[in-house]
Amino acid sequence: MPVMKEETKELLENVMDEDLALEFLKEYDEDQFVEYYEQYETLVNDYGQGLVDEYIEYYFLDAINHFEDAYSGEYESGAQFAEQMVSDLGYVNNNIPSWVEIDWQATWENLSDDYAEIIRPDNRVVIFSNSY
Repeated sequence: MPVMKEETKELLENVMDEDLALEFLKEYDEDQFVEYYEQYETLVNDYGQGLVDEYIEYYFLDAINHFEDAYSGEYESGAQFAEQMVSDLGYVNNNIPSWVEIDWQATWENLSDDYAEIIRPDNRVVIFSNSY
């Protein structure tokens, strides 16, 4: 391994997962390691490495501090998210007749400029707000 800065060495001594830290250092430089790794490791422990890496690929590493603000939940689809959001906001209630059908996929497409979806390996969809 190349010669590291003292600050990097100190941080490496305090990480919970040294293999994860070394993997991060292979992908990013030492300055990025010092600035972002602690947040990265916390998010990986809470949400899983695959999702955090996908988020970084979509939004870039410098957006990692916004991950939890942007995280809007996990759903079967973007359409399910749209339905839940509209329901939570009170726009849909129990007074709608059963013969009324709402196109939740079209509603999701209308929202997709403001939200991003990351599809997990199990095909669940994780939604992130682009307005964090």
